[in-house]
Order: sequence, then structure tokens, then C-alpha cells
Amino acid sequence: MENNLKSYTKIGGIFGILSITFGLIGDIIALILFPGYNFLRNSVSYLCIGPGGLFFQFGTALSGIFALIFVLCVIQTLDEESTNPIIKKWAILFAIISCVSFMNLGIFCGSYPIIDLIHGVSAVISWLSGIGYITLFSILMLKELKYPKIIAYVGFIVSSSLSFMIVLFILYYSPGIKEVVMILPLVEWINTFALIFWYFMVSTYLLAK
Repeated sequence: MENNLKSYTKIGGIFGILSITFGLIGDIIALILFPGYNFLRNSVSYLCIGPGGLFFQFGTALSGIFALIFVLCVIQTLDEESTNPIIKKWAILFAIISCVSFMNLGIFCGSYPIIDLIHGVSAVISWLSGIGYITLFSILMLKELKYPKIIAYVGFIVSSSLSFMIVLFILYYSPGIKEVVMILPLVEWINTFALIFWYFMVSTYLLAK
């Protein structure tokens, strides 16, 4: 049992770092090849229609695959006796939905209307389910002695920030309000790095154990 726990701990840490690495590499290359990109006006997904769009797509898809393995390993590191089974089941469900939807962001990316619609719907689903699983993971980690409480607190901050972005997203596509919430692309980037930071915290902690 202890050997299995150690395996989940190390594998989770490795795949968490891989998720961050491939996602960042794809974004950075896509940004370098897109000189006219504007962080204040262009969403993260806008990178997929630039010259380096394929790098963004591959990076995002691989990041989602590695993230799925990461979250499934993390949930296995939690103590069965102190973990609420109902919260755990919902956390796993939300995590799977979020990661699969995130993979879809890389697979379905482009300017064609149907592809753009699938991409947009996948993004919203990934955000909403991301709020769900990060919040539930954080609740479980608060009750888990092996995890520092700071990781749970950062998780709550990240899920709150994602919730704020969802509100801005709704307002952005509401008639007559779009100009008021022009900061949405920047907020999306802030949330991207917030998620990366949380993944990095959890991954490095697992690798250090």
C-alpha cells in the first residue's frame, strides 16, 4: 500500500511538471511566431490562428493529457480514512471533465465557425469544471495532514479567480457591456499563470516527498 502511495506521489509530480512544461513551450513558441499578438486584446486561444498555431495546439493537447494523469494521481495520494468519498467522487469527475475539455482546446482550434464553437464550449466547460475540482481538491487537502495548508489556500484563490473570469466572460458577451470588460484577455492570461503556479506547487511538493 505504501509503495503504491509513493508511486502515485512521484508519478503525479512528474506528470504535473510535464503538463506545465509542454503547455508553456507551446504557448511561448506560438507567441514568438506571432509578433502582432496583444495580451490586452487577444485571448490565449487566439494563438492558435497565428503562424505558430500548431505549436499551441500540440502543447495544449499534451498538457491536458498530462494534467489528467496528474490529477488522478493526486487524488490517490489522499488518505482514504480522512477523505469524504462523496467529495472525492465529485472531485474526480470534475477533474476528468476539465482535463478532457482542455485537451479539446488543442484539438479543436481554428477560425471555422463549427470548430470555433466547439473550442469555445470546451473552454467554458474546462473553466467551470476546473473551479469545481480545484475547490474540492483544496477542501480535501485542508483535512489531509500530509499536504501543507498553503497549497489548499492557493487552490481556493485560483478557483475564486477563475470564477471572476467566468463572470467577466458572461459580461463580455452581453449586449452593450463588452467595452466595459475589455480586460478579459488579460484576466485569462493571469488565470493561466495562476493555474500553472498551483500545478507547480502541488507537483514540486509531491516530488520532494
